[in-house]
Amino acid sequence: MKIKTTPRIYQEKIFASAAKQNTLVILPTGLGKTLIALMLAVHRTKIFPNSKVLFLAPTKPLCEQHKKTFEENLDGEKLSVLTGAKKPEDRKTIWENSKFIFATPQTITNDLVSGRIKFDDVSLIVFDEAHRAIGDYDYVFLARNYMNQSKLPRILALTASPGSDKEKINEIRKNLFIEKVEVRDESSPDVKQYVKKMKVKKVFIELPESLKELKELFEKALRTRLKELKDANIIKSADITKIKKSDMLKLQGKLVGTKEPAFFKYVSIVAACTKIMHCLELLQTQGIKPLARFIERLKEQYHKVKATKAIMNDTNFREAMARTFELESKGIEHPKFGKLLELIDPDEKTIVFTNYRNTVDRVIEFLETNDKLTPVKFIGQKKGMSQKRQVEILNKFREGEFNVLVSSSIGEEGLDIPEVSKVIFFEPVPSALRTIQRRGRTARHAPGEVILLITKDTIDEKYYWVSFHKERRMKSALNELKENGEKQKRIEEF
Repeated sequence: MKIKTTPRIYQEKIFASAAKQNTLVILPTGLGKTLIALMLAVHRTKIFPNSKVLFLAPTKPLCEQHKKTFEENLDGEKLSVLTGAKKPEDRKTIWENSKFIFATPQTITNDLVSGRIKFDDVSLIVFDEAHRAIGDYDYVFLARNYMNQSKLPRILALTASPGSDKEKINEIRKNLFIEKVEVRDESSPDVKQYVKKMKVKKVFIELPESLKELKELFEKALRTRLKELKDANIIKSADITKIKKSDMLKLQGKLVGTKEPAFFKYVSIVAACTKIMHCLELLQTQGIKPLARFIERLKEQYHKVKATKAIMNDTNFREAMARTFELESKGIEHPKFGKLLELIDPDEKTIVFTNYRNTVDRVIEFLETNDKLTPVKFIGQKKGMSQKRQVEILNKFREGEFNVLVSSSIGEEGLDIPEVSKVIFFEPVPSALRTIQRRGRTARHAPGEVILLITKDTIDEKYYWVSFHKERRMKSALNELKENGEKQKRIEEF
């Protein structure tokens, strides 16, 4: 077997390391992690001719994408994709008759547990998107069973961004039995020449007075409840700027877990806080229509959910509701929508990322007011778009039938998104991993631009800085790994 693609020097160096020990490869998006896996797969099957290689990826389209890379480089080899779409008895036959298998982790877990497959003759497992190997994700179970069962164990783990702190990276290393970490970033000497220029631009937007007044009403309703929690010593501070929705959700779980009757009323108060905080997030980052739809859903819960009934009887919240519907009737929208029309060039391919399904639809409505823009919706299976339809949309986007892909988080990871000239964040996300993945959709083969829409003095700014600091911590942790790796190399040279 001979690979048709000529590897770059850094790919050869990383391969040489991975050939000797279980290796975690941390390499920016678009710099050829799959080719390293291909090189190692060929190497392992040359050494062990009767063995198999298993390539794991989170989704079927991503499995198909990796299979295609192998097919383009290898002639006459038996390559197969295994997913839950195939019948169990068919998967057993495919497993037995294939040398290179591309599969989703859930499928392999099911087949391993049921005894349809064994790992004894698997000479290599590749864990793509290895940052997922934490908690109870299937990667953890599969790695442990592989190291116990295989007579020829070797693990290769691939990711562009492993996590924002050393603890997370170390958890991945432990769960995947990693012996060596190979790190490259945009500044690495052997990678730098292949990295395309990426311009990152922050566009600050002022919230209109009508939305600021609405924000103040929701905040008053929230402060009342935070003060009650603080007075009961449930929380230390009632300062809105210091409390996140995620903190409230954790607190809710903790209070429910105590099973103390005295805390039951506070569970309801905390639940009310999370609902108000969600209203604030929608108002500040998405606009009036998504907020109005959420309030309508709350109204439906009035007689069923105690926390909902409590906030809807709150004077400030009731006034905020009335104003929300009034503003919606007047057609008042978040200024981000108008800004999008200014920023998108019909002659370029653009991806707009947003967190909410309703916002995806609203963005498309706005963009369609420009006859030169051909936007298309791109959402996950759980939101109602099949993987077949996802692949179809991406192909049409690649061919130029659409020039704007308006995507939920599904576009951040796990699918072969075509290269684009521009990526726009409709809102910042408080995650270094998701931020890096979104950015990675541009500047792969040519220079690209990333634009973040940030509403001043709102949760947008808070989320931007959370992500910024997490990414800085991740870079610091990776630099430490790089330095340790260089020290190790120098020792080995003697």
